[in-house]
Amino acid sequence: MKEEKKDKKNASTCPLTLAKDFAAASRFANPRAVFMLIIYCFFCAFFSSVMTGLAVSVSSFFLRYQNGLNAGVLVFIIIELISLSIIFILHYGLFLCNLRFVRNQPVALNFLFAGLRQRRARRGAVFFVIPMLVCMAIFAVVTSQVDFFALPNFQTPEQLMSFIKENPDSMRKFLACFILLLVLAFVLYFPFTFVWSFVYDNTKQPFHKSLAAGLKFFGKRVFHFFAFLLICHFRKALLIFILDSLHAFIYKKYQASANIYSLGSLVSFISFAYTFCAAASVMLSIQYYYDKLHEDSDKASSN
Repeated sequence: MKEEKKDKKNASTCPLTLAKDFAAASRFANPRAVFMLIIYCFFCAFFSSVMTGLAVSVSSFFLRYQNGLNAGVLVFIIIELISLSIIFILHYGLFLCNLRFVRNQPVALNFLFAGLRQRRARRGAVFFVIPMLVCMAIFAVVTSQVDFFALPNFQTPEQLMSFIKENPDSMRKFLACFILLLVLAFVLYFPFTFVWSFVYDNTKQPFHKSLAAGLKFFGKRVFHFFAFLLICHFRKALLIFILDSLHAFIYKKYQASANIYSLGSLVSFISFAYTFCAAASVMLSIQYYYDKLHEDSDKASSN
């Protein structure tokens, strides 16, 4: 009997089985996850622009005085760090909404701002800024030391545009730097995937314990989790690659034809929209994976 129960449990937690269950369970949750991600991105873009403008205005005030450069730079950095912390607090709210979508629980728009009222989420947001600073530091070192990623210093937008016009291959370098930044962010943040879920489910637990539990949960299932994500989103990733390749092909080969060239813009928009939907699906699948396997581990421990 024990072996039979064990076989059933292994079958239910097989990445392929989990992926099939997620596809069936997320059919109605996906549109809501996309909508919440749109709201999150819109608010983050608006809030970041406001905070950056505030940082520039306040820091420029110190530049009026002698030896005020250091103070201005310090104030600018402090305001930007506060901005990043608030964005990560909203990130907690986004994960919370997706977890409630998975559990078929009601979700309101104010759930996105739930972290502002929770001390543990605020402390966690401050912690999540640290990997971002490490990521930016590594990126700065690589782009300054490796010629392949090295970019000249630009003082004005006009200098940037002239550099792009004078160097036809400059966009490839910008793309390589962007991919490098994404890879660094992925490597540094991937182990913290489940931390916000543990923070939400353990209301009486301090953040550092939820952090340790999230890292432990991830460490036990690295390849299993990656296989689940790959199975869930392989087709989406393949379709995005095909659309982007078609877009690049049209822009390179049919610049003289206005109709076909405009078709490339349409393909580019479709690719962007589908990528956005795929990102929402990835976040939803992360919470689905956590909810299923964390529930199984709780049952196993209670038995």
